[in-house]
Order: sequence, then C-alpha cells, then structure tokens
Amino acid sequence: MGGFEDNAFNNPFSGRKSEQVAYFMPYKGHIHNPGMGIISMAISDHMTTGYTPQERAANDRKKPFTLSAKMLEEVTALPYIDNLYIRVGWNDVQKERGRLDLIPEFEMAVEAAKKAGISWGLRIMQASPSNPAEHLIPDFLVDKLSMYPYFDGDFYGPSPKKLPLYTEEYLKYWEEMLVLLGEKYDKTTELEYVDVSGFGLWGEGHHGCHVKPNGPVVDLELDSRERTEEIVANLIHSHQKAFPATPMVLNLVLSEYRAAQQAIQEGCWVRRDSYHHWFQADQAQYGLMKRPDAAMIFETVMPGISMEDNEDPAFRYSYLEMPDRMCDYGAAYGIVGFNPLDTLHADHMVPQLFDAFKNRLGYRLRPSICWKVLQEDGSQSLVLGMVNDGVANPPGIVIFKAESEGEISSVSVEPGTLGGRMALVELPLPENCGDKVVLSMDIVIGQKRRPVRFAAEVRSGQAPYELNICLKH
Repeated sequence: MGGFEDNAFNNPFSGRKSEQVAYFMPYKGHIHNPGMGIISMAISDHMTTGYTPQERAANDRKKPFTLSAKMLEEVTALPYIDNLYIRVGWNDVQKERGRLDLIPEFEMAVEAAKKAGISWGLRIMQASPSNPAEHLIPDFLVDKLSMYPYFDGDFYGPSPKKLPLYTEEYLKYWEEMLVLLGEKYDKTTELEYVDVSGFGLWGEGHHGCHVKPNGPVVDLELDSRERTEEIVANLIHSHQKAFPATPMVLNLVLSEYRAAQQAIQEGCWVRRDSYHHWFQADQAQYGLMKRPDAAMIFETVMPGISMEDNEDPAFRYSYLEMPDRMCDYGAAYGIVGFNPLDTLHADHMVPQLFDAFKNRLGYRLRPSICWKVLQEDGSQSLVLGMVNDGVANPPGIVIFKAESEGEISSVSVEPGTLGGRMALVELPLPENCGDKVVLSMDIVIGQKRRPVRFAAEVRSGQAPYELNICLKH
C-alpha cells in the first residue's frame, strides 16, 4: 500500500519556505465598491402614481411627481448609496426614429451619478400598469405597432391600458432603440448594468396577473409557446448586441423560458422583485445556478410598508427584515424604494434599515494572513489568505497588484475563487522588490475595469484601496 507521498494532493507551497508578514482584521460598515451596493431608484413609474389605491386616487394628475436636482443631490450625498436606477418608458427615451430624445430627468440622473462618483443602471419599459399613461409607446410608432388593451381594475388608476404585441415590426423598432442607447452609454464606466426588458408588464416578463372586469385572468401570451420562446430569445439577442460591454440583468420571472435559462448559464446577472410570497422555488434555484461572475439584484425594500399576505397570516414580516433576507440569498445589490424620497425617508426615519446592507451585502474581500514565500532561485512572492466576509462572489475577474520600488507585478483570480472559505492567492513580487509592498486590486466587470476597496480595518475611517505590507520585521 502506498503512503502519504502517493496521495493525490498537489500543494504548490510544499517544500517552499514561508513567513507570515501581515494580518488584517475585517472592516465593519459600508464599503463602496463596483459590482455591489445599495441602490436608490432615481426615476420610476411609481413616482407619479403612488403605492396604494388611496394614494393614486388622491394624486393630482395635473401635478405629477417631479424629480429635482436637489433630490438627486441629497440622495447621492448619503455615504452608503452606491448606485442610481433609472426605470423609464420607451417614450421617455425616443420621440422619432433613428435618434434618442431623453427626458431631462434621465440625463439629470446620469449626471448626478457621475458627479457623486457612483454608478447607475437602467431599464426601459414598453408597458407599465403603474404609469398613468395609457401606453409607453413613442408617438411615431403608435400607428405602426399593434396594441392590446389590458385591465387592472382601479388599483393602478384609469383602465384599460395598452400593451404592444410582439410582432416582427415591434422587435425591429425595439432593437433600434436599444442600439441607440448602447452607442451612447455602453462603454461609459459609470453604467454598471442594464436590464433585459421589452416583454411583459414593467418589461419584466409578468403576464396573466391582471383581470378583465367580471372576467377570467387575461393570458397576454397570445402566441404559441414556441413563438413566445422565439420572442424572448430575440429580445435577449438584441440586448446583447446593443450592450456588449455592460452586464445584462435578467428578471427571474423570465427564467421559465429556455433562452433566459441559457443566458443565465452564459453569465448574465439576475434580478428578483423581492422576497414576497410570489418568489417561487424554481426561480430561486435558477438564480442560485448563475455563474460565479454574475451578480444578484433584489428590489425593493419599501420603508414604512410591511409585507402582508391577507390569505396567509403566517406570511407577515416587517420591511426591516428585508435586507437580511436578501443577504441570506446572496444579494450583491439591494434597492430601497421607488424614488429618491423613499430613500431619504428611510435614512431619516429608520436608519437601522440599512444596517444589514452596510455590513453583509455583496463581496467584502480582505487578506487575512499574508505570507512571504521564497523561491529556490531567490525570487519572492506574496501569498494572500483571501477571505470574503460578504454574501456574494465578486462579479468579475479580480486582479491583485503589488508595487515596490516603482515596479508593479500582478495576478488575476478567476470568478468563483473568492467565496465561501479562505483562498490562497500567490502574487509574484517585483524583481527589485524592497522591504515594503503596496497591495491593491481591481475588478473587471463586463469589459470595464475599476479599482476595489479592501474590506480590511486600517483605522482610517473607511475601507482602503491600498494596504501596506512590510516584508521584514
């Protein structure tokens, strides 16, 4: 029988002399990093309609909610807001064929994010019951596209509203609009993600949840199942064509379609409305099957509104519990509210709502133990005992860099490596390395590379971009 030497272990550090040179404690509190964070919606359809039938009935349609630069300035000034989310209708970004005509609020939100040094994301809706307008189709397409009336009773205000049918003409014009947006924003560093949309209510894939007066549930999937699969595949392809550099986000409602399942396998990010009772187990599983370099986005925590299922008294919980539930699932992002005023209200009235997000959300990378390793040829490397104190993998390729005496060396770590338990990362040191090394890291998300803060405590009042390591004691 063979001994231990016959074992299949492949230990790259066996027989090499190592020496501990540093240890870093975990940082407590919010960390601002790409690919994770707390989101405030900058614009959404709920801004004009309110959240309850009573609010909608009382809302003065002649004076809808108006986004102001002051609101955006106040919400982006909150130290733990990492991302603004823009959720608008098709007619808010285009008025005529071949060009964009963005509403002022859209451009105002993009500028506010850039000024504050945070990222932003977007979704374009082709239909929204919570928008006061009858439809969201640009005027120049009203006579070209077929539309279907759908009903919501009085819950979202005046009914019926209209949903465009998914004809070849519709798909053609939708792709043209996406390409125009992609040409303008895809390579913009601040654009962190874009949602696949254009199908179902709110552009999220919802169908069959709205009723005709005194009638059965309306099935808005008027085409065959095969045709519907083609439509979803077409919309995903158009999105990838328009935004090749920016992560694509897919609502888990769409995971029933094969094209969406394939997109998840290929690395797209996933989104879920929230932890409400309609979050199905199969959707949860598809979300958990995403690739390690894909992020999970949860919406939305509504400050002041408890989640209750009137038919099941057991399913009741406070909105204060929502952040922890989202983190339990592995969320990289959590959204608070449907507009800046919701976020500001939460910050003022229930600041504890943000505690779980600030301490658990996303990835939180730090080198725990650091070793200096000597090679037989006299060269040196730094071995980082990397720990992830967050709940999600970093959604991209992490690049570690060591700088000493003006020289820089680096090593890349593939997605999925930095999560769940300590991972040893070997970083070759520069050839003419001195006694001190400055350690830093970047992340490549999509086709965009940005610096990352370490979740390490260095008594500076914030998580650092750089760590100083002394190789000799």
